[in-house]
Amino acid sequence: MKLSDLSIEKFKVGEPVNSMYDDSLITSVVFSGINDDLKNNEWCIVFGNSFQVDERVKTVIEKYKEGRFKKIVLCGGTNGISNSNNNTESEASRYKKKLLDAGILESCIYLEKESQNTFENIDNAMKIINSEDKHVNTLTIITSEYHLKRCYLTFAKKYPNISITMIPAYDGYSDKTNWFNSSNAWNTGRCMVTWERNLLTKYAKEGKIVDYEINMKHEMN
Repeated sequence: MKLSDLSIEKFKVGEPVNSMYDDSLITSVVFSGINDDLKNNEWCIVFGNSFQVDERVKTVIEKYKEGRFKKIVLCGGTNGISNSNNNTESEASRYKKKLLDAGILESCIYLEKESQNTFENIDNAMKIINSEDKHVNTLTIITSEYHLKRCYLTFAKKYPNISITMIPAYDGYSDKTNWFNSSNAWNTGRCMVTWERNLLTKYAKEGKIVDYEINMKHEMN
C-alpha cells in the first residue's frame, strides 16, 4: 500500500481529531525512516512553528555547539497555521533572538521571514542558500520529529540531488514514543501526528511530495 492509497479525512482546524486509522499505521506513516545519519553539513534549515519555538531552538543550539553545521537558515513568517495567538513577530525573528542570547554569532544566521507553510519554508530557504553557495549537495534540517517526513519527502521531490540529514527536535508529547498518550484535542500530540498523517496522504495524492510504500511492519516503541 502506498501513502497515496490512504484516505483523506475531514479534520477541521481547532477541533479534536478522530481518525479511521489505528495508532500503529499512523506511526508507520509519520515516523518510519526518520533517522539522524550523524553527518556534519555546512547548512542547516530550521522550520518554523509558533507552538514549538523553544524545543526547536534548544535542538539548534545543542547541535550547532556539537559542530553539526555552521550556517543556519531560520524559517517562518507570521501567518502560518500555528500562529493562533496572532503574534506579529515572525517565527524566524523569534528564533534568532534566542540563538543570539545563546551566543551564536549573527554572521552564522540567515532569516527567511515570508513563508507560511512547509513548501514555502523550503523554497525560500533554498533561495537564500543558493545565493550564498551554488554547489550545495548536503543539508541538515531541524524540525519536530512528526514533521520531518513531510520535509524530507518534499526535498526528495523538488531537490532529489541533495542529501538530507534529519535531526528531530523532541518535545515530549508529539514524538514517536509518546504522541499516542494524549487525547485527541486540538494541539495535543495525538492531534498533531494524526493531522500530519492526513497531510502526507493529501500531498502525495497531489504530487507535492514523493509517494512511497508504507512499511506496515513498523512497530511502536
